[in-house]
Amino acid sequence: MNVSKLTVQKMIAVTAMAMAIPMSAYAGHHDEGGKKQHSEMRHHHKHGGMLKQLDLTAEQQAQVDQIVQKQRTEMKAAMKDRRAHRDEMKSIVEQDTFDAAKAERLIAQQQEQERATKLSMLRTQHEIYKVLTPEQREKAKVIRAEWKEKMTDRYNKRKADSSSNAM
Repeated sequence: MNVSKLTVQKMIAVTAMAMAIPMSAYAGHHDEGGKKQHSEMRHHHKHGGMLKQLDLTAEQQAQVDQIVQKQRTEMKAAMKDRRAHRDEMKSIVEQDTFDAAKAERLIAQQQEQERATKLSMLRTQHEIYKVLTPEQREKAKVIRAEWKEKMTDRYNKRKADSSSNAM
């Protein structure tokens, strides 16, 4: 299975989403044709561009861009490893006999890869957070709280709608 640029960009967007910072505000958010990826445009639209709301200086923006580029490079390497790992898991299924020991080993490797990815994502979020001034950090907290409230309201509305439709 070929992992597209869009998949890598989605992983990067998830990193920023935890801080509610849309990746589309970062440099490098264009594909080779110069067009924004659809998921990035949607993500930027939904969250209103937190970085723009925080009024980053050019120096801060350059620092964030560097952090994100480093994360993007790491994620591309991790995606290659995941592809190889999926192929190995697939081979277990296609064998005449089930190799439980190999399956256990591959599951453990998969869990370690996921742990490493999450650790990398948290490290990236922390590095971006350190770039912000104390005032920007406070403003980001307010924006995140508003976003969280909006998402909770949306979840509760969907839950109420689905339960009323079930009757």
